[in-house]
Amino acid sequence: MKKSTHLVVIGYDEIVSNKYTECFENAFNKGMINGYTIIDLLSEKENIESRIRKQSFLPEKVLYLDNINLSEKEWFNEEYFGKIIDEIIKEKGKIKIYIATEVRSHEKYLRFCAKRGISSLTEKPIFAPMTNGCFDIEKIPTIMREIKDDIAKNNAEHSIMTLGRYHAIYNDIVIKFVKDKVKQLETPVTSVHLRHAGGVWNTHKEYDSREDHPYKYGYGMLMHGGYHYIDLVSQCLCVNKKLYPEKKFVLEVSSYAAFPQDQNERIGKKISNKFEDYCANWREEKKEIIYGETDITSTFCLKDKENNNVITLGTISLEQTTPSVRKWKDIPKGIYNKNGRVSSVELEVQLSTVHSIKVHCYDVPVKGIKEVERIDAFARVTTRSNASLLKDEEYITDNTYDGLFHSKSNKKLMSAWLSNEENISKFEDHISVMKIVYAIGKSIKNEGKAVQIEF
Repeated sequence: MKKSTHLVVIGYDEIVSNKYTECFENAFNKGMINGYTIIDLLSEKENIESRIRKQSFLPEKVLYLDNINLSEKEWFNEEYFGKIIDEIIKEKGKIKIYIATEVRSHEKYLRFCAKRGISSLTEKPIFAPMTNGCFDIEKIPTIMREIKDDIAKNNAEHSIMTLGRYHAIYNDIVIKFVKDKVKQLETPVTSVHLRHAGGVWNTHKEYDSREDHPYKYGYGMLMHGGYHYIDLVSQCLCVNKKLYPEKKFVLEVSSYAAFPQDQNERIGKKISNKFEDYCANWREEKKEIIYGETDITSTFCLKDKENNNVITLGTISLEQTTPSVRKWKDIPKGIYNKNGRVSSVELEVQLSTVHSIKVHCYDVPVKGIKEVERIDAFARVTTRSNASLLKDEEYITDNTYDGLFHSKSNKKLMSAWLSNEENISKFEDHISVMKIVYAIGKSIKNEGKAVQIEF
């Protein structure tokens, strides 16, 4: 007799192996899955086998898509992939699929799952549509509608993996505070300000060579780590939609961005020379390549569509050219934090004249004898309230939290999904997030000119 569900993992990089194998094993021990199978590219075979050798809970099978001997059209199509999935189903019974490939491959696998009625979990962002090998922001609305329609036709659950749905600070404290106070006082969110400093430091040659978190395909910060934080903004704005269910909203966004071509001016020559990375003619030499952005600043406005009244103002800053812990010229083999990433996030949400909540959550590098041994996280949450009017409130509260690990929230989401209990990061919950992504992406192309979308 076949037991429970079989997990299929598409894409098995170091993040998946380091972060989620424990979740797979726990689900297996609870009888939620009967094991797991990995599907990845044949070109990654050596790396996959190296990761598996370090694990105690092993996959039943590792299957490889032959991207070495076959063209992309031959190995990356529904018929070829469908045969592999059909064989797994024949042998193991019911399956669910975790899509953890590089983002430009998400769309085809998610479409496959939606059409076949196979439950899925897709890493953020949901997808990055491509045209002739380059990111095409204009396709996002159409593809979202098509996938939504396919999901509606078939009986399966589809979730999205992101940081800010099960997070102990962002969700359990900040978003909860906002939802509770808006409901209690029937007053809207009137401003949202978010700033994320990523500390991601790529050299010029890495913009051309890297396949994980690449920039050479026309997408960058927006479709990498930026999605996590746009998701937080979206959750705050959607509180207003619940407060005013009869209203229709429009969102106006204006943005500026910096790109790899700007790096010589944005990282001083004295610093760049330590990595032999000052490339005086790089902009001219690479003028035919459309790189993704490294840093974004956006201003937005949420309005009532019927009367054009402003409800929420805000800013979103997604920057990677910020303090890093990188000191290596070339990426050492096997290192997890390749770019020396170290994060700082500030989010402030204000509710008219009555409440405000602000969180500053930042990484704290812990230095050993010679190197950074680990990166902890620390958070400070401050509220300000009109306690003169609201007698049960304090004018100011200020609380700190340490010993945080952001990966815990991802693991909670993974565990909930494996246990068939995930219900707060569904595909439909991310429709508003992708609308904001689309608006920012279009406004980057317009260089400061406002873009308006229905929200």
